[in-house]
Amino acid sequence: MTTRSAAKAAGVVGAVAIVLFGAAFAWVRYSPRRVPPGQPPLSTLGPGSLAEFRDAFNAGEGSIRVLAMLSPT
Repeated sequence: MTTRSAAKAAGVVGAVAIVLFGAAFAWVRYSPRRVPPGQPPLSTLGPGSLAEFRDAFNAGEGSIRVLAMLSPT
């Protein structure tokens, strides 16, 4: 394999990797979020929604409750 064809192959692999990364990012960022029937809709926890979350969590007293906080870091 010559240096020129190796560079061309590396460029093609790099371009494909960038396209795949962009597609994956777009899917994660913009895909619709669905939940099974009967399950409450997903929500984002923030300073303005903390009281609502606390009330919903405390309403489940007497049943098993799980709080999972996941971070991408």
